[in-house]
Amino acid sequence: MLFWALPAAAQVEYDGLQMAMGGDLSTGYNGDLNNRGGSDHGLGLGGSGSLSGSYYNPNFLSFSVQPYYDRSQSNSGSGSIFDSSGYNGSVSLFQGSNFPGSISFGQIWDSTGSYGIPGEAGLTTKNNNSSFGIGWNERVPGLPTVAVSFSRSSGSSSLLGSDAQSDVTTDSFGIHSAYMLRGFTLGAGFMHLTSDTNSTGFLGSGEAETTNTSTNSYEFNVGHALPLHGGFGVNFERTDYNSSYGGATSGTGNGTTDNAFGVVNLELWKLPIVATAAYTDNLYGSFEENILNNGGTLMSSSLSPESRSLLLNVSSSYLIMPHLAVNGYVSRQEMYLAGQSYGLTQLGANLNFFLGHRLKGLTLTLGMNDSADKQGNQGAGLVANANYNRSVGRWDVTANFSYNQNVQTMFAIYQTSSLNYGAQIHRRFPQGLSWTLGGGGGRTAFEQVAGSGSQGEAVNSSLSWNRCRCTVAGNFSQSNGTSVLTPTGLVPVPAPVVSNNLIVYNAQSHGFAFSAAPMRAMSFAASYNEAQSNMLVQSLTSNSSNNKTELVTGMLSYRYRKLYFNAGVTQFRQSLSGSGALPSVVTSYYFGVSRWLKLF
Repeated sequence: MLFWALPAAAQVEYDGLQMAMGGDLSTGYNGDLNNRGGSDHGLGLGGSGSLSGSYYNPNFLSFSVQPYYDRSQSNSGSGSIFDSSGYNGSVSLFQGSNFPGSISFGQIWDSTGSYGIPGEAGLTTKNNNSSFGIGWNERVPGLPTVAVSFSRSSGSSSLLGSDAQSDVTTDSFGIHSAYMLRGFTLGAGFMHLTSDTNSTGFLGSGEAETTNTSTNSYEFNVGHALPLHGGFGVNFERTDYNSSYGGATSGTGNGTTDNAFGVVNLELWKLPIVATAAYTDNLYGSFEENILNNGGTLMSSSLSPESRSLLLNVSSSYLIMPHLAVNGYVSRQEMYLAGQSYGLTQLGANLNFFLGHRLKGLTLTLGMNDSADKQGNQGAGLVANANYNRSVGRWDVTANFSYNQNVQTMFAIYQTSSLNYGAQIHRRFPQGLSWTLGGGGGRTAFEQVAGSGSQGEAVNSSLSWNRCRCTVAGNFSQSNGTSVLTPTGLVPVPAPVVSNNLIVYNAQSHGFAFSAAPMRAMSFAASYNEAQSNMLVQSLTSNSSNNKTELVTGMLSYRYRKLYFNAGVTQFRQSLSGSGALPSVVTSYYFGVSRWLKLF
């Protein structure tokens, strides 16, 4: 109450220092019950703030800090079911000069996170994270620009309902430069990245899994304009990595990958032509680096460590008429993999057309491709895309569909397929009523590798009434497939390469929500969400887990002048059968008062 009585001023200035500060302060009664730590209750104090300012001139030095304390979903302060606290800040130096710099920092305690499951919200985790970054730039006219940066981030995560925990620390240092010389755009850079991961085994394994990775990347690029409204660009990158891992299995790995990419674009007889060439001398290492940089462990594979690829592609397009366009391409790939050489040629063409007034709002793309190598024709593929968007009276309709087979991936052409679809209808009724129904799904697969795909579907609907400013909504989704286990959750299989940590999963979730504002100063919201999933380690058929998460929330807020009276309740439950630990059950409640303040 003392803070509420303080006089407010627009800004404080003292000897060149200018500052502005504001925020909200809340107090009230809160309590919680849980099956592991007993219960507690009492008066609490929370809030969030913002302090910003500058010294002498914003282009000389400016700063900003945003702290928050004891903010949880029960009082609508943030999306965390815990009493989350933290701060974020930044400092800018010499922004008006040729040598600007910046500093950023942040810390979060007890935030809510997610252990990812493809296509679903995932399992709930409790996280602590910190970050720090510093950067400096040189931008003297006539000289090459230079940008130097360093950052460090660390975090710990615990999976509720189990004893699984993970700690990740990442450091990065980079320097980049660019220069214009006689019409040429030149660039070069270096990046050093280290990542240390320590996590307990998932699905009941108590043994710690550790991964330590160090990566160095060197990059050079050049570009220049060409006649015929064209230009070219060339990029070369070398990456070397070293990694060690321990746990149920242990070992070390290292490698070097050289990647080169070039592009030329021209316009001949009003036809745009784009030609690209991409070369990598270590396909396996490229996949391995991608997984290691995302916290995964090294992969076991039947592929030979020696692997390289050269991919050439030429494409063009032509507008036949205002609503009809055609584009075509031809690509050639030479690949050495698993001790053998492969050559593959692919031809393809697509038609894009808009169906005018007869089916207004409908756009179609249809195409085919064919692949062949020295052994003969390898089969044809299909590309189909449809989008529809139209309003008919009070109905708004949108829909989309896409299918691709034998599409090109990052480093090679694999026999793949993907299917995605979705639709939504919206209807406006008299008396301020409106209804929305939507849904969609998709599936992907590497067709040469059985059991490597995934699929998912989702549907949602909502009904709102403007008179009471109320909305009721529901949702349902499901997904299943094969994934790769990482410390932050499951991720889709990144390539047709066998991994040590393949997980077969299936998951379902559904939820309901209701919100209303019966009075101008009052709002109410309640929600219920439930998710269930099953996971099985392919290499260890005895390691499986049936998981369930439930979350119930209710919030009420009433505003009287500048005071907000808040009340809320949250009940959370999560269990993992494979962990061997007791379920995590938390119930919390809160009611209190808050006020926004502008101190100066």
